[in-house]
Amino acid sequence: MYCGAKALTLSSFVLGAISIGTLSLSVATDSWLFTEEDMDCVIENITVKLPVKVRSGLFRFCTIGSDEDAGANRVSTVFPIISLVLLVIATTLSVIGNIKHDVKTLISSGIHILSGLMLAVGIILYISAINDEVGHRPKPSEADDDTKKFDYEYGWSFFFAGTSFLLIMTTAVILVSLYLQRNSRREDLVKIIPGLGDMMDADLADDVFASNNPTIIL
Repeated sequence: MYCGAKALTLSSFVLGAISIGTLSLSVATDSWLFTEEDMDCVIENITVKLPVKVRSGLFRFCTIGSDEDAGANRVSTVFPIISLVLLVIATTLSVIGNIKHDVKTLISSGIHILSGLMLAVGIILYISAINDEVGHRPKPSEADDDTKKFDYEYGWSFFFAGTSFLLIMTTAVILVSLYLQRNSRREDLVKIIPGLGDMMDADLADDVFASNNPTIIL
């Protein structure tokens, strides 16, 4: 399906705005992980198990034991923030590049890709930190009456981050397509791809030589 320059420009604007919104909500909210665990509570000399629900995010998390898990979570927090900053820069360059129809559109695409990679690394590190912390806990189906039940699930902030990653990479593809569509002439491609002019001149010289010296086949 062919999309014109206006459709691609509008799509890049809309997807860029949505990706900034979803990633901002993901970074700013504390709904990345929901945990539920039975905790011993003493009431009138009687020990009972009460379910305790905890909500955590990039800036609020609960760890048990050492500070190593907290350090892993802090490392994973840095990458989504860097991704958000790069995304704002990329979207700004995209707007300017689409208005002026210059190389800023292509630069914006590269920064979008870098932003998406940063976000992907942050998500992977966050999942690894969670798995390291809860990997030794028994699953609810494996827990018995004497074992504290523990369960967890990823929240909407986490899925917003994943959605933002898909939107960022889609926007990068749209911007590359838009730039190539606007610069589809030979002169424009020579400016984009180093050495392309020499290759095209060499091919043209070969064609001229072949036309001036036809081959006779007997």
